[in-house]
This record gives sequence, C-alpha cells and structure tokens, in this order.
Amino acid sequence: MTATSRSDEARREGNRLLAEGDATGAEQCYRRAVAEDPASAAAHIALGFVLFRRGELDEAKQALERATNLAPHDADSHFLLGSIARRRFAADEAVACFQRALQAQPDFAEAHLELGVALRSQRRLDEALGCFDAALALQPDNAAAQLNKALVLLMRGEFAEGLPLFEGRLRAEPAEHVAHWLQRLAAQPRLSKWRGEPLAGRRLLVWIEEGAGDCLMVMRYLPLLAAKGARELVVLADPALARVLQTLPGVGRVATRVEQVPLDVLDVHCPVMSLPHCFGTRADTIPRAVPYLAVPQPLPERWAQKLAAIRRPRVGLVWAGGAKYARDALRSLSLAQFAPLLAVRGPGFVSLQKDAVPSELQALNVAVFDPMGECADYLDTAAVIANLDLVISVDTSVAHLAGALGKPVWLLNRYESEWRWQLGREDSDWYPTMRIFTQPAFGDWASVVRRVAEDLTALR
Repeated sequence: MTATSRSDEARREGNRLLAEGDATGAEQCYRRAVAEDPASAAAHIALGFVLFRRGELDEAKQALERATNLAPHDADSHFLLGSIARRRFAADEAVACFQRALQAQPDFAEAHLELGVALRSQRRLDEALGCFDAALALQPDNAAAQLNKALVLLMRGEFAEGLPLFEGRLRAEPAEHVAHWLQRLAAQPRLSKWRGEPLAGRRLLVWIEEGAGDCLMVMRYLPLLAAKGARELVVLADPALARVLQTLPGVGRVATRVEQVPLDVLDVHCPVMSLPHCFGTRADTIPRAVPYLAVPQPLPERWAQKLAAIRRPRVGLVWAGGAKYARDALRSLSLAQFAPLLAVRGPGFVSLQKDAVPSELQALNVAVFDPMGECADYLDTAAVIANLDLVISVDTSVAHLAGALGKPVWLLNRYESEWRWQLGREDSDWYPTMRIFTQPAFGDWASVVRRVAEDLTALR
C-alpha cells in the first residue's frame, strides 16, 4: 500500500469517526493521514476542519494554509479560513477568504452566505443582500440565508419584507433549549401557532425565545393582545423576567418552567419575537408610547431611600453584556475603558452591571454605588433605574429595560450595529428616550466614550 493510499484510508476512517461524533478519534486519524502523505491537501483540510470544530483556531489555520499552498484552487480550505477569520471578528480577512472560495467554486451556497454575513458586519448591506440572494437561488430553503437576509432588510427599515422572512429564524440553528421546546410543541398538534388573526376568546401562550433584551423590547405588544380577543394570556419566560411581565396589563399567568405551562388548556402559541410580525408592524407603526413598564410601589420608594445620598444627576452604568452571547466581545467594554466617563465631575454614578467585580469598582478613583447584589431580577433593577436620571449602557438588556421605563438612555453601539438600531441613527424607533452613540470604526470605543463623556459634562 502506498503512502497516498494509507493517507486516504486514514482520512476515510476519520470521516467515519467524525460522523459518529468522535472528534478526538477523527483528529488522530487526520493527523495520521497528514503524516502518511504531507502533500495531501485533502488530509490538511480534514485536519483543519476538525480543529476548527474543536475551537483550536491557530492550529486549524496552519493546517488550512498548508492546504491552500498545496491546492490553491480548493474552495473548502479558503472557506474554512474565512470561517476562522469571522470567528475572530476579522471581517476584511473573512471577506477575502470567502471571495477566493467563490472564485474556485461559484455555486458554493454556504460561501455566498458567509460572505454576506462578513459584508454585513462591514455595513456593506447592498452587497450582503446580493450574497444572501445568491445563496437562496442555490438553496431556496436555506434557513440561515433567509434569516440573514431578514436582518439586512430590518436594518434598512424594510419591515414588510423583512418580518415574514424573520419568521424562519427558529429553523436556523436554534439554541438547544429552544429546539427541545419546539419538539414539545410539535407533539401538541391541537396547539397551533398564532399568526395575527383575531383570537376570538382563545387562550394564548407567548413564549420567550432567548435574549432578555428581545423580550423587554416586544413586551409592549402583550397588553394589545386583549384587543385581539385573547381570553387568557400565559407567558413562558426566564425567572428573572417573571415579575416584570406580571406587571403588564392582560398577562394572566407567567410560567418559569416548561412543566408549569398548561398545554392541555391552551389553544394557540406564539414565540415572543413573532409579535411584531403578527401585529403587521412597520417602521412607522411601532408602538412607541413609553413607559410601557411601570414599577409598583413600594419598590421605587424603597430604592429612593437607599439612593438618597447619591448626588444628582444620578447616572446608571452598564459596560458589559453577558458572555454567553457569541458576539459579546464586540459589544462589551472593560470598566477601565469607562475611565474618561467616570472622570466627569458632578454626576453620581450607580453600577447596573450584574456580577461586577468588587475589586475593579474599589480600584476606581471615583465612588460608584453598586446596588446589584440586592437586585434579584429585572423588577428590582427597574426599581433602581426609576430613581436615576440617565442610564448609559452597552447593547444589553438593561438598555432595553431603561427604554421601556421611559428613562433617558444612552446606548453605546458597536460598529456593525444590530438590526433594531439600524445604521447612521442617533435615535431609535423603539425607544423615544434613547440616544445612540455608534463606533465610527470597528473596535473604536475610545471615541465613543469620549463623546459620551463630553455630552455628560454638558448635561450637568
């Protein structure tokens, strides 16, 4: 048996193990394939792929670069190099790699899709849209391409076309707990999905998909369901949101575990982010009235007493989002990066950062009151915010909470932005009290914080 045939055999064995879920065994086979035939581009690509899957990006890149040297026109190696670059938020490099993959294989649907995603992060929306259309021309049922096209359309304010496409988001690799919930719903054929029709006395379940910020943004629709004829509204939500939801008119019951949902007596269900579509929302018909959340007494009064010694204007600060979000590194800052803002004399600063590191706060040259150890959920946090004059936050759930409460909120927004904030906007269709401070260039938080500090100085 020749070295090439031994390499091919090892690679085939690796493919079998990988298909069975044994990534470690597959990696060993691919390493053997490379050792048997170092000139095999296919062996290097297979090794690079499994290393990429395991998150070992440096070594994966080395293997794939060897493959491109051996086979410059192989589309797979360029595609995987682009995927590594995109995971590292290196958009320019990712665009170049995906373009090379498409030069080698023009009908590579996934490369069209990933190129579009990279272009969108560069704000090249028209080009990104063209890529998603190209992917859909090749694979009309590609859920990820449909979702990403929807995000571009929504970012451009084109709700009429974007929201129907956005309905396919749950087919595009939903989180594991969402996938399990969808399976449970599928086993209840009598419980149909609500699509905006009159409810005519039916019992409706609205269920939270993932982010608390998403939920806080679209909570504004829940009180409107009574006008649709809902007999009862049950909401399935994260425990941290339960008490906030219970304050909304029309919400009959909030379940915090799947087992608490009375599936046998419900008639229809709706994922929470489908509410804008079900209400036929357009950019000029978003329910804008704020506050649509209110904090019941005695919570605000209790916090008024605790915050009485904090001078005004009282400014709440959030500098980081949750690390579970895949692109959190793009939206979050360190507390040290807030230093120019904290140097502004006059305001009394209050941390709204959950799980802030006490030693970091103590190391500051300015007093920052940290009440979050006493905040068990979003309603407690809302009671603190009710006693503040301004909230300054990165793009995380507290910014939505402040906006829902009708509190002035200054959003520090990453360069690529989110569909709801659009591009080139300093205001928000969703929150009339919001100002948006967006990075002028990728990664440039310094100029954003400097602008915020200047405006905060003028606010005194």
